[in-house]
Amino acid sequence: MDEAWEVLTAAGLPEGPLRAVPPGPLDAGRLRAAVAALAAPSGDIDAWHAEPLLACLRGFKHHWPQRFATILGPAGDACMARAAALPADPNRYLKLRRIAIENLSHLL
Repeated sequence: MDEAWEVLTAAGLPEGPLRAVPPGPLDAGRLRAAVAALAAPSGDIDAWHAEPLLACLRGFKHHWPQRFATILGPAGDACMARAAALPADPNRYLKLRRIAIENLSHLL
């Protein structure tokens, strides 16, 4: 599952403060596979990763709904639902969502 988190981090998943996101086009196939792996019942989403994952997916879907549907489709919604079921700190979530949107804006 570490590979899935690495792919998501490269795609703008916020792990903390704002950081430079590698330039270049988003690898949609790898991103879709990573999100699908986490959306599966056997996917490993711990409480620490739930907030950044949820922030990134919700920000993606809210600001770029067509791209979200095209790139992630049902796996994106399923992964979002799994992450939303875990406990979250609303303040941390909000900060991470802002960072995720900024990161995604450079890749989409």
